[in-house]
Amino acid sequence: ALFPDGVPVDTPALPEGLANLSAQGCNACHFTAHDRWRESAHAGAWSAEPFATAVAAAGEAPLCLSCHLPLVAQQRELVLSYSGGPLTTAELLPNESWDATLQQEGVTCAACHVRDGVVIGTRASPDSPHPVAVSEELASPALCAACHQLTWPGADQPFYDTWGEWSRSPWAAAGVRCQDCHMPPTSGLVTAGRYAAMSEHRVVADPARAVSVLVDLPPTPAVRGQVLEVQLAVQNTGAGHSFPTGSPFRYILLEIAAIDGEGAVAGEPVSYRFGRSVTPEPPYTTTEDTRLPAGGQREVSAAIELPVRSAAGRGSLRVRMFRGGPDSPDAPGPALDDVPFLEQRIPLLID
Repeated sequence: ALFPDGVPVDTPALPEGLANLSAQGCNACHFTAHDRWRESAHAGAWSAEPFATAVAAAGEAPLCLSCHLPLVAQQRELVLSYSGGPLTTAELLPNESWDATLQQEGVTCAACHVRDGVVIGTRASPDSPHPVAVSEELASPALCAACHQLTWPGADQPFYDTWGEWSRSPWAAAGVRCQDCHMPPTSGLVTAGRYAAMSEHRVVADPARAVSVLVDLPPTPAVRGQVLEVQLAVQNTGAGHSFPTGSPFRYILLEIAAIDGEGAVAGEPVSYRFGRSVTPEPPYTTTEDTRLPAGGQREVSAAIELPVRSAAGRGSLRVRMFRGGPDSPDAPGPALDDVPFLEQRIPLLID
């Protein structure tokens, strides 16, 4: 097993032929994978601002660093023991093997690809300048479960349940792995001199590919001064886990608005939130869950009163989806991305 004791994992032995454990050391030969990893959320797992915000919302729990810095050498301090039960406080010890360079790399190459003094891969490489061991786990969903599954003591459901959601889904029953969607095969130079299919190390997660929004509008024109009734079916057609998944401090907002004949918003837009709300303190008990399970659907109704002074003519019904999450470490309230990840404009005749 690559994570027999969970994370962080210790990698004290440097594989022969490697100068260091930094991703930069892999870059010379595995530059395609390196450059794509550099664009990924894994590379920014520790340094990205949303992580700092989420950690603040979770009470600065040291446990969070275990996944965002999954190597022992990345930890400035090591946890000797947790106190108080909810894991928000811990007895810490300075880490003599702390590596400041590795810390900046978040979920770096060695986190998955170095164990016991050898480099781990999915296929044998007898002519490699460093020893290679083949691991079936590297290509299995079990690898992802090490970090994308977390149960808080005393909670009514896992804090992160992405792997659990997948394991109960039709996708798992059909043998569709996490890697099939998030690290699909792509062409590129596996090494400096070998061109072949490789796993996509950007670890793509595009919410626009996960959801279908089906709009049902009456065939008659909308009338100013009256209420426009809209029915929508929101379906999780592309995610093998809940939509959204992961942190309960993140959510998706669906916005429905009528646009009049002059391009102005007519009436008050209607919004719906898809996410899981939890109590502000551990064990983060669920207070509401409006997410869509894999293959799930939710019916949404919107009643928009069109002002009499709206411009008549050819307008549109605008349907948009935004990512949302905590505002800042000091004020973890709702905040939306400025740009929607999904937008539909359906012609709407206004009388």
